[in-house]
Amino acid sequence: MFDKILQFFVKLLPAPLKKLYDKYEELIIYIYYGLLTTILNLIVQGVAQMILNPLPISGLTIPGFWGWEGLVWDAAAVKTTIATAIAWTVAVIFAFYVNKKYVFKSVTKSFKQLMYEFWTFISARIASLFMEMVIMNIGAHFYSTDGETVDNLLMYWIFKFTAQVVVTLANYFFSKLVVFRKKKDKPAEEQPASDPTEE
Repeated sequence: MFDKILQFFVKLLPAPLKKLYDKYEELIIYIYYGLLTTILNLIVQGVAQMILNPLPISGLTIPGFWGWEGLVWDAAAVKTTIATAIAWTVAVIFAFYVNKKYVFKSVTKSFKQLMYEFWTFISARIASLFMEMVIMNIGAHFYSTDGETVDNLLMYWIFKFTAQVVVTLANYFFSKLVVFRKKKDKPAEEQPASDPTEE
């Protein structure tokens, strides 16, 4: 459905823009589905948060050791973490499907190959999630003067936007070069004869 919507608008483009689209088609489609993934993430998080808010979920305390004071999550933080995890999971599954089918047009011939793509994709998304956290934590020194609240919204959104750009580009190149990498066809003389037992 989403690909048909995109193609409908592509047909409306004037010739110069259509030529530009053809040149950067893969990247444009990737950005298009990236926006849809972001919207899905926000919707799922909002719905999950509304469902979790009235539930009697208690806070969580991680005891300290070796001089570390430990960590205390109140109930609101626990619910937000659960909602974020649910939204991230749904968004990643959706992103994997559309990236495989529509962006990189990857064809897998075995369940093992499919699982390799899926787990490398998940690994990349986890890595980019930490990448975003690092950027936002570095930014905290610039958008928070008291260390507890965000009091400079302009700096906050500058770092958030920067993180999204870095993460989107990292995800694109990792998906293209590692996850959905297209294997080059061997010359005909180098290709082994097909084994009839494999069919």
